[in-house]
Amino acid sequence: MLTAYALSVEVEETSARGSLTRFAWRLRADEPAEDQGAMRIRIERVDGDRTPLVVDTGWRDDREVLFRETLPLESSSRYRVRLEVRGVDGRLGTGDETDFVTGYLDPSQWRAQWIGRDPEPGGAAAPVAAPRDFGRSWQTMYSPAPLQLRHSFQLDRLPVRAVLHCTARGIHLSYLNGERVGDRELAPGWTDYATRIESDSFDVTDRLVIGENVVAALVADGWWAGYVGFDTRRHAKLYGDAPQYLAQLELLMPDGSRRIVVSSEEWFERPGHVAMADLLMGEYHDVALETPGWTAPGFDSRDWRPVAVADTELGPVVPASGPPIRVIDRLAATSVTSVGETTVVDFGQNLVGRVRLTLKDQRPGALVRIRHGEMLDGESVYTANLRSAEATDAIALDDRGAAVFEPQLTIHGFRYVAIEGLTGRLDPEDIAAIVVGSDLPDTGTFACSSPLLNQLYENIRWGQRGNFVGIPTDCPQRDERLGWTADTQVFAPTALFNSDARSFLERWLVDLRSAQDADGAVPDVVPVPPGSAGLERGAPAWGDAAVLVPWAIYRATGDRRVLERSFDSMLRWNDYCHERALDGVWDRARGNDYGDWLSVDAETSKALVATAYLAHTTRIVAETAAIVGHTELAEQMTNRTEKVVRGFRAAFLSEDGLLEPTQTACLMTLAWRLAEADAAAQVERQLVADLEARGRRLTTGFLGVSLLCPVLADIGRLDLAYALLLQEEYPSWGYSIRHGATTIWERWDGWTEDRGFQTIAMNSFNHYSLGSVGEWLYRGVAGIDQAPGDAGFHDVILRPLIAPDLERAAASFEAPRGRISSSWRLDGEGYAVDVELPPGVRGRVELPGVSHDVGSGAYSFRVPLQAVLGGLR
Repeated sequence: MLTAYALSVEVEETSARGSLTRFAWRLRADEPAEDQGAMRIRIERVDGDRTPLVVDTGWRDDREVLFRETLPLESSSRYRVRLEVRGVDGRLGTGDETDFVTGYLDPSQWRAQWIGRDPEPGGAAAPVAAPRDFGRSWQTMYSPAPLQLRHSFQLDRLPVRAVLHCTARGIHLSYLNGERVGDRELAPGWTDYATRIESDSFDVTDRLVIGENVVAALVADGWWAGYVGFDTRRHAKLYGDAPQYLAQLELLMPDGSRRIVVSSEEWFERPGHVAMADLLMGEYHDVALETPGWTAPGFDSRDWRPVAVADTELGPVVPASGPPIRVIDRLAATSVTSVGETTVVDFGQNLVGRVRLTLKDQRPGALVRIRHGEMLDGESVYTANLRSAEATDAIALDDRGAAVFEPQLTIHGFRYVAIEGLTGRLDPEDIAAIVVGSDLPDTGTFACSSPLLNQLYENIRWGQRGNFVGIPTDCPQRDERLGWTADTQVFAPTALFNSDARSFLERWLVDLRSAQDADGAVPDVVPVPPGSAGLERGAPAWGDAAVLVPWAIYRATGDRRVLERSFDSMLRWNDYCHERALDGVWDRARGNDYGDWLSVDAETSKALVATAYLAHTTRIVAETAAIVGHTELAEQMTNRTEKVVRGFRAAFLSEDGLLEPTQTACLMTLAWRLAEADAAAQVERQLVADLEARGRRLTTGFLGVSLLCPVLADIGRLDLAYALLLQEEYPSWGYSIRHGATTIWERWDGWTEDRGFQTIAMNSFNHYSLGSVGEWLYRGVAGIDQAPGDAGFHDVILRPLIAPDLERAAASFEAPRGRISSSWRLDGEGYAVDVELPPGVRGRVELPGVSHDVGSGAYSFRVPLQAVLGGLR
């Protein structure tokens, strides 16, 4: 029996012809060689008890699990999609279904106005009591209280459909009749606000009642007006001076008429118990200022003040895209310790989110402060590396001396918290860490016999989880949290194995393309904080994200649309680079020119790095041009590649190999085929010699690290690849793990036994770039790889790299067509190997001394021990 699962639907773009809609699903089968032979999609619009059929594709002979069609969808509607599949033998399989809600497909349908606090003197309502000062610092003393907004309206009959569209210049929590709408955090997230602000749409039909109804919102500065980045000369109010809110509730009545409720001058506002909320600084609550029931009907708001209409122009508001930010996990405390008058709590895991604290039996009026940090310095929580980010949440209790405190308009990166001001007992069950991140479905698993490698894998996963929060950031704790382009491109292949990150990365690419200069230069970070100093454009490997991220998505998914949408951007970046590499060597005008960032004990020529990347990405642009149908451009890009390769060889190679043979230089030369055969053999020897001379320890930084294990395996030195992977002496992944790391560190020497903590100027302990080795755990150790030229894992190479360093290893990956798995284990005098492919995927199993062509289904093989040992040095 054929079964379809994981059906997803995305409205990608809208035009006069309709809405281009993407449908994707996966398959599994009970029997080998089963595959999809035909599919059918039906779409119904959900209007109360009525579900009229809107679309019926009919049965289509189609084996693909990705389908696009321009459809006659309506705004503000809930649709139910029903997928049916049929096997190649004609038997009906088990389909799947899902619902989705459309936003405003035409911006002219918006009638709402941007509203905010009245900036005139006396325009804001007075709080219900005198606010506490919280001992604010100079950075937060002028940070305003978030907006509490509400609007009451009457209904004399219930609609058959109601959709709330809402967004903010800032971040918001929206409510209807006392209940929160949706479960999205930090909405609408961070985008290039000058070109787009995303809006969420929720079906709220069941929330409405006859009589009084209330729409309400809590709106904070977020990225719009709060602290962003590290430039303390221009640290806040980068997009606007104050947060604003936009909402439109659209009602379809039983008689077919429509009614809208919009944000306007008819709304009211007053500050509440949230005294301050900032993403870098933290969130303060004053319990005495609570206004119970303010989001619900029946509340007396006569002393609230009218809002100010901040803007009558809609601006670039678009429907939300990509996975939402949500609460994705909850962790209990592993220890609660008293250190003087401070209580230190350890959650056992470096994470991103907030703390939920239940306070009881405290002194009336007590002020409790929570400071977040990633490490301990002795017994105290280490916070020096946060730089200007205060990362402090605080609650001022009222006379009851009890409350449940959970900030909702900020996040922090932390493993430990230091709590000050407690006057009563705190039990471990009174505190929990709430993990917040973009809700990406997990698609990969990995486990093996080495606890070290298992921890490395978990560190990689947690690093991604903590830095994929709306955008791919470099770090989640200090005053930075920016979308560095090189970090993203080196980690994207690993991310796409770990999770279904396609739409997350494509959302980010929209901002990359909009931030690209007219001359093709790509910024170092995306989005670009307006006016921030120290952030340039045109850096090699950083700007190459314009090429390498779309390419990684295409390779992982097989969906060529990402290449079609990105091709102009890719080409313009390539033109920009080649204009600065007249003789094939990029030796000038390289922007910030970071090189192999944070390498240790070796400095690779930045001109070599730039030129190697140029050759590599130009070759990819050539392939992309051919894929999207630009044959002449493909030939031009191929000629460009050859020119750069010639320049590279003339500038950096001799008959004895590389002139400056750092590990990264060797790896780029070999991985990207930049040397002729004889010279490549010399470079191989140079690489091995350097590793052996250093006691099998690495020197690579952000750019070289992902190439280490794949290149060593390709040149027949699997022993060295495993030696590096399992190394526990500095510098290595194992060194940080041996010293308690639960995420990937920014630097190999973030903390060492000899020197302690690295410079506070730049020392994150949650930074995924050096975790790009994760891709090789899947492709190399477990052997889930692709045939040359494959995109989307239709043509798979199952080549587990078995070595006596491990007794077993296993991985699985939810590929576009379904689950691929590969495992191996020591069993008596040999190794047992098990693999499985989903319907419609063909594979080649390559084992020491033998290979097998296989189709979908499960297969088992045995490999003699001597066949493995004989292939190792």
